[in-house]
Amino acid sequence: MWAFVGNVDYQCTRCGSTGLISIEDFESECTGGSERGMGLEAYYDLDYQFNCIHCCQNIHLKFFVTEYPVDTLNFVDNQSSGATTRGTPEFEYLPEELYSARDILHLYGSVHELVSTLKTQPELIRELSPREFEEVVAEIFRSRGYTVALTKQTRDGGKDIIAIYSDKLGIKSKYFIECKHYSMSNKVDVDVVRALHGVKNTKDGPNKAIIATTSTFTGPARDYVQKEMPSIWDMTLADYSDIVNWLKDYDE
Repeated sequence: MWAFVGNVDYQCTRCGSTGLISIEDFESECTGGSERGMGLEAYYDLDYQFNCIHCCQNIHLKFFVTEYPVDTLNFVDNQSSGATTRGTPEFEYLPEELYSARDILHLYGSVHELVSTLKTQPELIRELSPREFEEVVAEIFRSRGYTVALTKQTRDGGKDIIAIYSDKLGIKSKYFIECKHYSMSNKVDVDVVRALHGVKNTKDGPNKAIIATTSTFTGPARDYVQKEMPSIWDMTLADYSDIVNWLKDYDE
């Protein structure tokens, strides 16, 4: 068993701004395969799309990867546009005896069942895909009485989940939730916080913005929320320990 890992450094071709994206945050999809002499060759597309926070140019980081033979990374084709890149996807081999979140997804037929299992094994949340992590966060908010909607699977640097809460007086509040499925070594930096804060302040924006991550936040990211935003109520930063507490309190 393996997982895609690694980091990609990018530089915008328009303004020259730079950044780093974890491969674990890419959308990964198996797009097919074919039989060859040593078995099946599988094809994967890894995608991460967003707009440069400095010049708004669309950047599409994309890699076509082949697995052949089974459990072996055979070929990587960089098909990115809007930025030059350094770094490619790699395979990280996982101990076969460990029970993975992928196994759980095959065993259970609903997000509710998955979240219920993650309550007792929260470390498995790191093995989810970015989209599955979004679904888990959305389910947690739904269980708390929010009306939730997941946005399209594109990386626009704004919102993955829209959550609406109506209190007992019928007063509604709107939340934008950005989910970052990062490894522990890849902290959410201040650029992500700034980008979401900018989206919050657009027309018909939310009352509050939330960033939920399987990692944690850099010092400058936390300082921006506490010292530079008009109000500390504008945004909440929820790291891995907060997500674990959310899972503990989950009730269908």
